Amino acid sequence: MNIEQLLCETLSCEKVIKLGKLQTLWSGYGEIARFMVHYLPKRPQENARDDLINRPASQTVIVKHIAPPTQSCHPHQWDTEVSHQRKMRSYQVELNWYRDFAPRCQGVLNLPQLLAAEQDTVTQEMLLVMSDLDAQGFDQRRINLTQAELYACIEWLARFHAMFAYECADELGYQLANEFAYEASEASPKDHPLEKEFPNAAPYAGLWPIGTYWHLATRPDELEVMTDSPLKRASEVIDARLNQARFQTLVHGDAKVANFCFHKEVESLGVNGMAALDFQYVGAGIGVKDFIYLLGSCLDEAQLVTIYDAACSHYFKSLKQQLSGRWAAEQIEALVAEWSDLLPFAWADFERFLAGWQPEHHKRNGFSQDMTQRALKALG
Repeated sequence: MNIEQLLCETLSCEKVIKLGKLQTLWSGYGEIARFMVHYLPKRPQENARDDLINRPASQTVIVKHIAPPTQSCHPHQWDTEVSHQRKMRSYQVELNWYRDFAPRCQGVLNLPQLLAAEQDTVTQEMLLVMSDLDAQGFDQRRINLTQAELYACIEWLARFHAMFAYECADELGYQLANEFAYEASEASPKDHPLEKEFPNAAPYAGLWPIGTYWHLATRPDELEVMTDSPLKRASEVIDARLNQARFQTLVHGDAKVANFCFHKEVESLGVNGMAALDFQYVGAGIGVKDFIYLLGSCLDEAQLVTIYDAACSHYFKSLKQQLSGRWAAEQIEALVAEWSDLLPFAWADFERFLAGWQPEHHKRNGFSQDMTQRALKALG
């Protein structure tokens, strides 16, 4: 793809300049870069168009260029057809999210705006052109969070989960999980489950039927290499518990601290002082999957022991506030009770992924393992 030419065509601009690469995509599948876009002068007949009236003479945009390598370079050697198909599906899901679902969040949650998109079916290249969050004031990144920043992230998740929450009438999630499950085998790419569509997954068609990048059905290779253990033997039951939940929502699917951007005044702005990005694994699930993953991404074992209960209280308080007025009080309390009970199962589900993917990972700490044991004990 000639990115500069495509940007000029799709954005009706005069000139684009690449300012620099921000990062390489996982396993060398492309890159994210910032471009300066210089627009053509407005013509008189264009003055009535809303999208051009307030258009600046120039602006920066973020370009996510997906270009599958001929030879993958996964940092942990998970280079398989399953891995490739999962990644490619994730980029299509991300495009679907920004195009079809993100507009619903306008005015409630800070997100990048999709400005343009291009796909090449021959090379499998994709181009996502998005607004620049840095230019909107969200130019701060964090590794560790203050309590105010952590609570702002938690409130962002609570708003997101409340916005898309629904009550399953027919265990839809579990049906999809069964439909999506597969054996890592000799299936041809066209028959690969990652390429299936789920028309009965409305209203979230086009996203992952089960969200999060560590979902069991998408990780057969990692499960296979896991050392035999009670957790491995219970993995399918744990997965079913999560997918059979009466209350579901959309989960971000990769809600680590690195995927949040902060305003310099976040301490005073709270949830309005932050934004989220990277929606490759957005799909159906219970909200506490995102919640525990966020905590594990920015808190060490000692901090988890100290902060966990207060963080849980803040998440569910925020969730109830967001659902209040739209759901009956009894329904809200039922959701909170169910998701509270499933917290250890969400921890155990992620622990299962790490145990196969990278057994020595630092997130496999005493706190996570204690929560896993609680889930296993609850199974009897």
